[in-house]
Amino acid sequence: MLAPTHLAGGHLAYLLAAWWSGHEPALPEALAAAGAALAPDLDSRQSLVGRAVPWLSGALEQWAGHRTAAHSLLASLAVAGLGGLLLPHGYALAVAAGFASHPLLDMMTPSGVAWLWPARARCVLPGDARWRMEAMGRGELAFLVVVVACTAPALLAAEREAGLLGTVRDALGRIEQARRHYDAHKGEAVWWLQLQAQDNEAFRPVEGRFRVIGPYRANGLIVATAEGPHSVCRAEACDWYAQRAVLVRGEAQETTTRRLVAEAVSRVELLEALRPLQGAGRVYLRGQVTGEVAADEPAIGETADGAELRYARPKQLAARMRAAELEAVRLSVQVRHQPGQPVPQLHPPEAEEPQEPIPPRLERHLP
Repeated sequence: MLAPTHLAGGHLAYLLAAWWSGHEPALPEALAAAGAALAPDLDSRQSLVGRAVPWLSGALEQWAGHRTAAHSLLASLAVAGLGGLLLPHGYALAVAAGFASHPLLDMMTPSGVAWLWPARARCVLPGDARWRMEAMGRGELAFLVVVVACTAPALLAAEREAGLLGTVRDALGRIEQARRHYDAHKGEAVWWLQLQAQDNEAFRPVEGRFRVIGPYRANGLIVATAEGPHSVCRAEACDWYAQRAVLVRGEAQETTTRRLVAEAVSRVELLEALRPLQGAGRVYLRGQVTGEVAADEPAIGETADGAELRYARPKQLAARMRAAELEAVRLSVQVRHQPGQPVPQLHPPEAEEPQEPIPPRLERHLP
């Protein structure tokens, strides 16, 4: 086959490999895949790459012949192995996919390739010679058009980073499977839930794309909405009953956790202590507080002496405090931020203001 067909085939093979493995495709890697797709033709002095290095291509062609050693399964395995050892994961995937695509495409020509070299047998695909393609023929041109047409949907599938199993999961659209995937990958990125549901209270349809805040109970999720956090699952216990739920990866994200343990904390002191963290990213509170706090399911659940927080925002907790002060807080503070973003240390508010020391000249007058 001609170089344009191999370039397009190598690019498509890279996108399919990226989709299969859940790897996000990148343009430099795609270019590496296209270049690797031409490499097996180093065993021919008449090829595009062979003419660039005639001393090497001539030696290879004289030693083993065209479409033999460089087109074999052994060569593809060797390239994949060396790439895995020497290159970053994305480039190794691209080079292996691009290189392996070349002999597979050449199997569709009448003469085939010695894929099992050093055996001399030629492998062809398909077995019926009428369906094989002559170089520069109408069959190759039609095949090239099909390959190029398949590139766009392959790119869209790969960019979702869902992988093969994730694509099957998304096709089923079950909230339980979305929850399991979220639990396994929640620290890697911002996650969104593409949702079709029913409101369990208002009996109205709900549809849209919502940011995932965190897990809820055994098989549900908490999502952010304009009205505040809502719980989603396949039960009446949640705010919304999920009919179809697809988890979608967003931008990369890291999570840093700080501990907040303090006694007698006012609303103002709490917000002031958390303010530096809010400048680094989105802050969520998990744990227990003691004091008068109104329940606000699903993020704030009522307990006997206070409330349990499940990914509550600081202002949400402050708005639900019935008194100006909490008796105690025992919280895990999550800061979700961009990779590499520094997160300051948390300085809990003091329970009471420290007193200034008494000057020695006045101390002797005290009883």
